[in-house]
Amino acid sequence: MSFLDVAGGRFRFEEAGSGPPIVLLHGFSFDSGLWDPQIQPLRHGHRVLRYDLRGFGGSAVPTQPYRHIDDLHAILAELKIEHPMLVGLSLGSNIALAYALEHPDNVAALVLASPGLPGHPWAVQRPPEAAAAYAAEHGIDAGKQFWLAHPIFASVNSSPDVAAAVAGMVSRYSGWHWAQADMQLPGPDVRSSLEAVKPPVLVLSGEHDVEGYRQIAAVIASRVPRGGLVTVAGAGHVLNLEQPAEFNRRVLEFASQTAV
Repeated sequence: MSFLDVAGGRFRFEEAGSGPPIVLLHGFSFDSGLWDPQIQPLRHGHRVLRYDLRGFGGSAVPTQPYRHIDDLHAILAELKIEHPMLVGLSLGSNIALAYALEHPDNVAALVLASPGLPGHPWAVQRPPEAAAAYAAEHGIDAGKQFWLAHPIFASVNSSPDVAAAVAGMVSRYSGWHWAQADMQLPGPDVRSSLEAVKPPVLVLSGEHDVEGYRQIAAVIASRVPRGGLVTVAGAGHVLNLEQPAEFNRRVLEFASQTAV
């Protein structure tokens, strides 16, 4: 891992391979270690970048107003990465989708795994909000235990290795967003702008994910002009860890289909 100072922040990142670029964006409470099963398969034929989002992993916590999409834009510019395929999980998918709306000509394609959608009506409390509320009342350590026990992660327990990987990332999470007033600025109104998404989009949804995220996956895939939805059997929310071979196959096939 190396470090990069851009956009008023310090970011931990790693690059591997060469070829058409793929950028991996992790989910909330995780870090770039999420993508360990993807690096070797993707680096053969692709330049792969993964980094810790601002406030996560080895990247610095926010000290000024920021947007994840601006961080991504600055990192791509600094590393001279043009027209990448963006691959995100959960929060990472949200960032990828928002970035594609603001910078449509700088995105080759999008792979959105277990995406969220700000403003989507949930029948229950949105999982990250439930965890934040619990942490605010009971403390960060208790919040982490609540988060790991949430139904969003129920399916990871079928594999001790996956459960350990998820628990390890959550244990490394500082809990900053639960203890501080986040300075994140609003991004584009993605929910009302899905029809304006320009790049081709592959939405991946785990068959065992919670209902709200499965609904969001279907909404996005049906409304973006060049979208497709694949339900990944035997996987829940963290489907790249739960079914890595299938995830890698889908990403590489989509990269090949959308290559310029």
